[in-house]
Amino acid sequence: MDDHRSSVPWNTRALWREANTSLATTVRQNRPGIAESRRQARQIKRLLESTFPHMDRLCRRTCPDCTDACCQRAWVWADFKDLLFLHLAGIPAPGRQLLDPQGGHCRYEGPAGCRLERIRRPFVCTWYLCPAQTQRLRKEPAEMQVIQTSLRQIKALRQGMERSFIWAVT
Repeated sequence: MDDHRSSVPWNTRALWREANTSLATTVRQNRPGIAESRRQARQIKRLLESTFPHMDRLCRRTCPDCTDACCQRAWVWADFKDLLFLHLAGIPAPGRQLLDPQGGHCRYEGPAGCRLERIRRPFVCTWYLCPAQTQRLRKEPAEMQVIQTSLRQIKALRQGMERSFIWAVT
């Protein structure tokens, strides 16, 4: 049986610690050269924080009755852009990679939902809208527009942040 969990980046404690230490060192050593990346990370943070009340409201309306929780079936992990954002924005990274190799689902899932603050979650946990949430938002077009616009802006900024960071440190 082919196990795709081995392809998850930084899937051990040691690799996770090494990735975060290396990234923190690179950010610290290149502070002047990565000013643009840091600016983009601050912009991403502001946009993310502006979506959280909308997402919280949406989750309160859809998640309590859910019988197919995303965290229980999806393979979710932090990617390079997620870690880069956290380091550039000065937000502590989670203690471990999200995917639990033994259980095959997110190790931060709790009885009442995710135990990570929204700002520390991988972006996929924010931009993914399940069918129930999408259906709910179709009834509230203004709310849907606000969320979709912010998510598009965040995606573009994440691309720019990664690109400018790589250019600055290579």
